[in-house]
Amino acid sequence: MVVQDVLKQMAEDIKRFTKTETIFGEPIEVQGNSIIPICKVAIGYGGGGGEGDGPAEPKIGGKGTGAGGGAGLRIDPVALIVATDGKISVIQIGGPESKVGSLLDKIPDLVERMRTAKAKDSKSEE
Repeated sequence: MVVQDVLKQMAEDIKRFTKTETIFGEPIEVQGNSIIPICKVAIGYGGGGGEGDGPAEPKIGGKGTGAGGGAGLRIDPVALIVATDGKISVIQIGGPESKVGSLLDKIPDLVERMRTAKAKDSKSEE
């Protein structure tokens, strides 16, 4: 029963930390703009326990039980929602997401380069 109590308490603590308010922060007013921070939450937890009946050595006696648990929580800011004059935009903050966004921003330029290179190849074949 001790293991179940430990895991139950851990689940309750995690539920308390992972509310909507943790992911979407309180709006902040800056020079007439509303800014809402957005966070990414990662959680890991586990627990275990056991009990024993007999002594492992003759000098040690008695019955034993044990339980343990551990948890980790990571909260990273990932974006801001900005509301200005009725317009809403999302601004990414650092991390791998911004690298993906940066790569996506480069796609039109890469497509244009490929189109130009293909056109040059077609003209040289004539």
